Amino acid sequence: MKFKQTIAVPILLAGMFLLSALLSAIPAEAIGADENPYLSAVIIQLVIFAIPSLIFCSLRGGGEYSSKLRVRFPKPSAILLMVCALVLMICGGGVIDYFMSTLNPQGMAESSSGEYASFAIESGVFNGIYLVLAFAVLPAVTEEFLFRGIVLYEYSTVNIASSVVLSAAGFAMCHFSFVRFPSLFFCGIVLGAVTYATRSVIAPMIVHAAYNIIVMFFEEYILHIAQKNNISGILLVIIMAFLALAAASLAAFEASSLYRVYSEENYASDHVPKKKSKLLKSLAEAVFSPTFLGLAVIYIIIALII
Repeated sequence: MKFKQTIAVPILLAGMFLLSALLSAIPAEAIGADENPYLSAVIIQLVIFAIPSLIFCSLRGGGEYSSKLRVRFPKPSAILLMVCALVLMICGGGVIDYFMSTLNPQGMAESSSGEYASFAIESGVFNGIYLVLAFAVLPAVTEEFLFRGIVLYEYSTVNIASSVVLSAAGFAMCHFSFVRFPSLFFCGIVLGAVTYATRSVIAPMIVHAAYNIIVMFFEEYILHIAQKNNISGILLVIIMAFLALAAASLAAFEASSLYRVYSEENYASDHVPKKKSKLLKSLAEAVFSPTFLGLAVIYIIIALII
């Protein structure tokens, strides 16, 4: 398949968006969500993300193409960076969600991860394990393989910075929530940076899974504080903002250390743009391409309907 990146990726994502909308229109009992929510969540993730991603890889060149997606474990030296990225996502995303909650508390509550998974929570250790695997780990693996694997690689051949921005935008759009878009976009930027700094798509999978788990069990408390709109909420925002800045500074230092090692050991760059281009120009060309604009329209329509 020889389609340009600005055509192929939006077509892939548009198909997945439409598939997601179709599945959301199917009654829960028809797909077994009321009887076995864990299994239905796994099936939905595989149908929407995993299978289309694998088909796309096959059309792009199969194993040779997949080898370019950095499906390898990060080195131990990247652990601190990953921890900083996790703190940055939790605190930075939490600050954004706090302000969005003050603007639209109902929309934030309806899109809460706790709300989505609460029906599946029952007593017992095994139910907790199933919950984490189905609603936190598997989504992290499938979504990161798509957005920080395929999408990041496809756009990085044009411009690396643009690939981070566009993969983050696609990631945010696939959740079909206007109120969640800012924090999801922010997290997508962080995960894209982690991918490049660690040279591993498994690194953002791990960070994303840990983030999902923490948000799943603790987000409701932040939303509860935000809804009170008092001094405790302001104090929480100040603390999270400080932690986010500290995590971002340490993450930047760790990333520079990793790149210094890559330079000293003469590591070849994984992704080299096909031609030099100005950042803003290349980003604008990708964002305002007919296919990406069409993708944005599909996202808006589905987000309004769902």
